This record gives sequence, C-alpha cells and structure tokens, in this order.
Amino acid sequence: MTMLPYIMITSDTLQTKYHFDKIQAGYIFGIPYIISACLSPLMGFTIDKIGKRAFMIIISSVILIISFTASMLAPECDKCYNEVFPLILIGIGYSLYASAIWSSIPYVVEPSATGTAFGITTAIQNIGMVIAPTLVGYIKDKTISHDYGFFYVHAFFLVINIFGFLLGCSLYYIDIVDNNRVLDRVNSAEDLKEKLMTPRIPT
Repeated sequence: MTMLPYIMITSDTLQTKYHFDKIQAGYIFGIPYIISACLSPLMGFTIDKIGKRAFMIIISSVILIISFTASMLAPECDKCYNEVFPLILIGIGYSLYASAIWSSIPYVVEPSATGTAFGITTAIQNIGMVIAPTLVGYIKDKTISHDYGFFYVHAFFLVINIFGFLLGCSLYYIDIVDNNRVLDRVNSAEDLKEKLMTPRIPT
C-alpha cells in the first residue's frame, strides 16, 4: 500500500516541491524500478541460500520507514536531489520485501494449495492498491497548504510501514514459537521433491 502509490506521486513531488520539469522528473522517479530490476534476482538468490524470510521482511520494513521519514522531512528546494536518497531506499526495500514475501508462501501452505495462496495474496495486494491511492489523494487535497500536501501523505506511508514492521515482528515471533522456524529454512531440491511426493494423511 505504500511503494506503488509513492511512485505514482513522485513525479508530482519532483515537479512541485523540487521544481524539476516533467522530463527530468521522469528520469528521476524511475530509480526504484531500475534498482528493483537489478537487485531483485540477487535478493532472491540470497534468500534461497540463507532463508531468514521473516527477518528479511522486518528489514525491508525498516528500510521503507527510513525512506518515508527522509522524504517526509526533506525541505523544498530548487532542482536539488533530496528525493533521490528515499527513492534508492524504496528500490532496495521493495526488492527485499518482494523476494522474501513471495518465496515464503510455499513454506507455509500445503503444495496442493500453493496456487490458491498466491491468488489470495495477490487479491489482498490489489485491494490495498485500490484503497491506498484514494486515501493518498484525499490526504493530499486536505493538507495541500502544508508542503503541497506531501508531508502528510508521506506520514501516511510512514504509519502504514510502522504497522507492517509490527506485523513482521509478529510473524517472526510466530514462526519461531509455533512454526518451528519454517521461514528460516533453506530447502534443497530433494527436500522439496519429498514434500511434493509425500501423500497427505486423510483427516
């Protein structure tokens, strides 16, 4: 509910708050996508090797909290690059989060329900993407007299990510206490094959 809505308003932020023209803003606000395109395979490879998925989700939330805090507190200026640092962090945080969250699903559901789990997760994500832009537009319109509305929009993003951090900590705790650290595991190909081939005991 934060990364993509943030990107949607970044061009406006760069033009209104930092006085870049449309072309310059277009070059700059593509930074998170470039970083994500380069880092996501590396992040995915790293998680495949070390596991620690719940912990990585927490780290991604911390990165995003720092990013939105920096963006919220950055002062207005003429064609300066205050927003570049948050954009870089957004790219890193999103790459880490996406690699960790999607790779966690097969570890916590039965193999026969994996497709359903991915579908439900995608549906929930899309529901958030319907709600978040509407809230962002409402907040921006109501607070436009203060920092062109961007301060409270980024405060909204910050609150969402603090909530996500708390949920990540809860997930990490549940995984340790109740789930035998399944999200920390690194399964070999043989382990995954055994999981797929093991028949379920009828209940």
